[in-house]
Amino acid sequence: MKKIIFKALMVILFASALSSCSEKKTVGNEFVVKGKFSKITSPVIVYLTYQDDKNESHKEEFVSKNGEFEFKGNAFASSASIFFTPYVEGYTIDQPEYWTVAAKEMKSKPYFEKSRGFFLEGGTFEFTGDDNLETAKLQTDSENQEIFTEYVQGLEKVKKEYVPLVGQKAVSDSIGIKDQKSDKINAEYELKRKQFVDYAYEFSAKYPESKVSLIALQADGFSYDFDKLSVALDQLSKDLQTVKIASLLRERITKENSNNIGKEAVDFSLEDPNGKEISLQSYRGKYVLVDFWASGCAPCRAENPNVVKAYNKFKSKNFDIISISTDIKKEPWLKAVAEDKLPWVNLIDKKERSKATWVAYGVLGIPSNFLIDPSGKIVAKNLRGIELHTKLAEILK
Repeated sequence: MKKIIFKALMVILFASALSSCSEKKTVGNEFVVKGKFSKITSPVIVYLTYQDDKNESHKEEFVSKNGEFEFKGNAFASSASIFFTPYVEGYTIDQPEYWTVAAKEMKSKPYFEKSRGFFLEGGTFEFTGDDNLETAKLQTDSENQEIFTEYVQGLEKVKKEYVPLVGQKAVSDSIGIKDQKSDKINAEYELKRKQFVDYAYEFSAKYPESKVSLIALQADGFSYDFDKLSVALDQLSKDLQTVKIASLLRERITKENSNNIGKEAVDFSLEDPNGKEISLQSYRGKYVLVDFWASGCAPCRAENPNVVKAYNKFKSKNFDIISISTDIKKEPWLKAVAEDKLPWVNLIDKKERSKATWVAYGVLGIPSNFLIDPSGKIVAKNLRGIELHTKLAEILK
């Protein structure tokens, strides 16, 4: 009888050991992201995008032949995304031939048009469903997923209310008529812009101990209020204040302070469409607006007519403009320059990130501009709409 009991105990212990091995817990910032989609039966490439512990971007891929996939890595706190593309044997997605072959399959299978965002940190994330990422069930031991969902939904709400007003204000400013209608547009624009800009700071104040607050503050790059950012970082829990993302945000504040009004503008030398090097130094003796933008930036394109109008109005008064594109490719940049009819010097910044001009100027989002006086000092920043005209009229009397 004792032998039987002993053998039974051994079987239980052995089964327990097997279970603990097959369901090994992640440690610290280690993550496992896996999925099982029952209606995906043909090969697909699964992509996972995220930022690691060092805040470096990753785009991992997994060839799935039966709708199942698994990724492993390390991430302290990152917004992440999963999406599918067709698997075409013998081709990679950076080859034009791939897209020719893949196009038909992408049209016939709607799941290639879907993606799924989620909050990634140490832990296990398991997606299950038919073939739709958006409706797939996510099972995870992450404590921040609900908070992340609240953040995303709140951001989408204020963004949806603000973005249309950017275009409306640009049109109103380009017409240049100040009446009751334009006053209403401007007032609504300023209100919604404030709600949009302040959203991340209000969110982080609500959740000072959540990693999601770091993502919120980091993602607010295109609309930073650096004084509010500094306060927001101070309000975070002590543990969060010491992590890499917080340190990088502190560095951005320092960089911003080095490009404040009254500081000497950083000199640069970049290529124009003909490959000629143009430097800021060559504009000494003039007021010059250094304008950072990109062809794919909707707010930039909406603001361009207003900048053209200001240029035509003040170009005879010792004023000029240098536009610096952050585009990676030359073709869309040149096309946008032609479409928006930008008559001044246009340059493209193709330097690696650490040496990029926009990094030297502390630019975290576009459109962004710096008004520089004849001595090379910054006298104003981020002038848009009527503010640009008012400031130029003030200094170019």
